[in-house]
Amino acid sequence: MIVITTPTGKIGAQVLRELLAKDISPLRVLVRDARKLSEAVRARVETVEGDLHQPASLSKAFGGASTLFWCQPDCPDAPDYVGAYEALATTARDAIRASGVSRVVAISAAGSPGNRPAGPITALHRMEAALRESGAACRFLRGGSFYENLLWQWESILHEGVFVYSMPGDTPTPQVATKDIAAVAARWLADADWVGSEAVSLLGPRDLSFNAVATELTQALGRPVRYEAMSPHSYRDILMSMGQSEDAAQGLVDMFEYLAVAYHPDERDDRALTPTTLAQWIQSAARSA
Repeated sequence: MIVITTPTGKIGAQVLRELLAKDISPLRVLVRDARKLSEAVRARVETVEGDLHQPASLSKAFGGASTLFWCQPDCPDAPDYVGAYEALATTARDAIRASGVSRVVAISAAGSPGNRPAGPITALHRMEAALRESGAACRFLRGGSFYENLLWQWESILHEGVFVYSMPGDTPTPQVATKDIAAVAARWLADADWVGSEAVSLLGPRDLSFNAVATELTQALGRPVRYEAMSPHSYRDILMSMGQSEDAAQGLVDMFEYLAVAYHPDERDDRALTPTTLAQWIQSAARSA
């Protein structure tokens, strides 16, 4: 039995689709509202309605399972952003241990910030530490920044020709399509022979600066698009005006500062695992829009 969390989420839905396409079974999903799944999907999977934050829901979903896909939802309104990630991961750790789940494939983030604050990257690496204590074999899929993050500013890109973050425009960072991450996750989930715990870097075909992203957008959309680097203070204020907690907003600022000055990719990472280019993704996103 393979259990899929967040089956309606950005990555979880694609993982579920991949497994169904491969005719992998049996599958069980933990979902807050089963009505968000199509009738065709519900006919092929066992559904457990519940909340990731509730131990009873995790116990019910994990019972009798051998393999788990774990994807922690973001918590942008949490007063203690990293602490909220740790708390949920600890709940998952206990449920995995009690249920005897053998293997866990979890979504994490690229980088090695160590003690340096790095917002979501720090939070996901704390999640890794908790899940390593579960007794299950783990594969932590450390993805770069998702191309899909651009969708949060898609209206501005299309109508104003601009997008913003709080880091220099000429600093390359890993960028990746979520469909590539989902495909790798599905392969690990379908394989019942692996043991031990390790991180797998999923970084996209090549690192891209935000200026390079703007150039790709300009070429693919046929209209001028530029990147504007905001001051950390201004960017944090914008995030908070959108409902993020002060700690979560500061975490994103810290993440961009880490990526700008301290992130170093490992040249040994297999870029072939994540082949989708930004230009290909933009064309698909534009068609969907």
